[in-house]
Amino acid sequence: MNKKILIILSLFAVVTIGCAYAADNTVEISGVNFTIPEGFTEDVSEEVVNESGSDDGYNYITNSKSFETGDHRLSISVATYGQNVTEDIIKDVGEKTTINNVTGYLGDMGFLAVFSYVQDDNVVVITTDDADIIKDVLI
Repeated sequence: MNKKILIILSLFAVVTIGCAYAADNTVEISGVNFTIPEGFTEDVSEEVVNESGSDDGYNYITNSKSFETGDHRLSISVATYGQNVTEDIIKDVGEKTTINNVTGYLGDMGFLAVFSYVQDDNVVVITTDDADIIKDVLI
């Protein structure tokens, strides 16, 4: 009987640690959740908090976080608009594509890949030096 309890407690500990580890890899920016791939650490010196801006008569607030490994960089920005926005605002960024059930526009800037999409009143922009990383970021 004691062995069964020990096994159950061990399994519970493994599941709990796994859940806590997964939670550590999740980041929320302006109400939008993302997964940060293993090995990336946040570069807090690059963080943008509640920066105001306007574009073609649209006012927005931007929040952004940047992450890095020894080999790769990743930046996630969320611009929250005070009104309903459509994909017309980002359609010139690249080719329309779907990554992990998120439809947006993927652009190749030579040394950077940019994936932009609209979610609610937010324009999300994920920029990285390796396009394969984008699929790991989208939840």
